[in-house]
Amino acid sequence: MLHVVAPLPFFLWPSPVLANAGLPMVALFLPSAWLTLIPIIFIESLYGVWRVGTAPRRTGVAVTGANCVSTLVGLPATWAALALAELLLFARLPDFGIELPLVPLTIIGAAWLGPGAEQSPWMVPLAATVLAIPFYLMSVLAEYFVVKRLMPDLPSRALRSWMLGANAASYSFLLVVMLSGWMWPWPFENMAKAIFPVTSWLVESVLRLATAFQSQ
Repeated sequence: MLHVVAPLPFFLWPSPVLANAGLPMVALFLPSAWLTLIPIIFIESLYGVWRVGTAPRRTGVAVTGANCVSTLVGLPATWAALALAELLLFARLPDFGIELPLVPLTIIGAAWLGPGAEQSPWMVPLAATVLAIPFYLMSVLAEYFVVKRLMPDLPSRALRSWMLGANAASYSFLLVVMLSGWMWPWPFENMAKAIFPVTSWLVESVLRLATAFQSQ
């Protein structure tokens, strides 16, 4: 699995390390997440004002800080951990991946799909939906602690309700945007190009870490 990779769509351009890489889903999630950061901040702030009754200005500042942590740091780090675990699993148990039917294989390997996934009408949407679950949980936890620090007077129960509901709304929106970008990529090209160094570095770093673990 460490060497299973096929050309990516426009999201990743060829490089020596990525020439044979399949479809690391960070190449789809990250441009969409960073492109929609401001709308997501607005959605989660509006949800907080409506659900919890917090002051709009204070809410906006707290949500902005929380989303910068979860989107700019938490999402790439979560993907890297999931992708590394996946690569190591399939590298150490190669027969496991070969024997699995395609649907459970896509679910288990959602972080980094194998060759040909981009040609399937269902594999990328399924993997994106599966990945949204750990990303959602990470965002809820990360944003909870950031907002709690910035708004310490807010009751924990109200804050939990806010984070759970707001992130459910924002990840639903993000999934729609990401899958739209998968089907109609041209509006996302500039963002993908802008953050290509980040996605490329992430993919290469995970590959190198997996190779290092395998050599031990």
